[in-house]
Amino acid sequence: MSTGGPMTSELPGAGRTMVFHAPYPLGEGSTSGSGIRPVRMLGAFRELGYDVIEVTGHGKERAAAVRDLARRLRGGLRVDLAYGESSTMPTVLTEPHHLPTHPVVDLRLARLLRRHGVPTSVFYRDIYWRYPEYTERVHPVVAAGTRTLYHAELRAYRRLLDRVYVPSREIAEHVPHLRPEQMAPLPPGGAIRDVPRTDGPLTILYVGNVTSYYRMHELLRAVRDTDGVHLLLCTPQDSWDAARSEYADLLGDRVEVVHERGDGLLPLFGRADLCSIVVEPSEYRDFAAPVKLYEYIGHGKPVLATTGTLAGRTVRGGDLGWTADYDAEDLARVLARLRDHRGEVDAVAAHVREARHEHTWAARARTVATDLAGLDRRG
Repeated sequence: MSTGGPMTSELPGAGRTMVFHAPYPLGEGSTSGSGIRPVRMLGAFRELGYDVIEVTGHGKERAAAVRDLARRLRGGLRVDLAYGESSTMPTVLTEPHHLPTHPVVDLRLARLLRRHGVPTSVFYRDIYWRYPEYTERVHPVVAAGTRTLYHAELRAYRRLLDRVYVPSREIAEHVPHLRPEQMAPLPPGGAIRDVPRTDGPLTILYVGNVTSYYRMHELLRAVRDTDGVHLLLCTPQDSWDAARSEYADLLGDRVEVVHERGDGLLPLFGRADLCSIVVEPSEYRDFAAPVKLYEYIGHGKPVLATTGTLAGRTVRGGDLGWTADYDAEDLARVLARLRDHRGEVDAVAAHVREARHEHTWAARARTVATDLAGLDRRG
């Protein structure tokens, strides 16, 4: 009897084998964007039907996996594609002690795959290390050393990889050493989840940190000054403890601070009419693709984003919500209109629920599979 789900033979990866690489262990409990993405992409390739050979974990584990893969390739195994997820730090420093005890294992993997004609790719997640803020976060001497390693890694990508995926088309202009045609955008994805909407005032949900990198003072001012609007500010307890004093004069009955995570977020999404990614603009946000944007979309929620950021352009270009300047007066104007025209909110939410299928993790994995199939050098 049919279960109504897709038959295995219909899956694009059915009968196909791929290598999934990450220079660190994958943890299901990850909550950061950099930790969530590798787990979700691995699951997405499996969802598409691929037989996945993992080369992940610490250096010793990856070295053993590469030796086993080399043995299987010599025995006639056909690998159809390889996809990797980079670290936010140089690959050679990803051991827990950050010492380069396995400096060539990942190069060995790339060369092995290249010898066997396997289309290879990696997702390169960040170029934060090129900006002055990076030096402010780490010692200048350390920054000089790690930047040398970042440059060396990108030069290796240029020589050894067919495709380097980046969070956005805009970020490609800022990545050194790689060939323009070698890069392609691969934004984050989201999981589709539905929670019935509960009655209440126009409610905005924000999920994330409120550190200096995520300044939201203007949004709170707008909420404070707009009757009939409620903000659910969901942030980790330690993040809130560090920033509470900055927001003290902006709090009131319209702002509810909570500290939920995982399934504890579902009731909050049930109360929300829209979600916020309103943060103070910066040069970095001109091309940063935040995971939370696609998590919001996966829940079927329209998004309020800052004009001039990549998130804002994505929202506006896809009719996925609204944009406003990072200015309390402009934000209040948008919120007042939405409060008074709830039909507009419902209509945009309906569109988001339709469009979100294009922004799942499975959709991102399918993009990689289709792209790399066109690069297969074995005929």
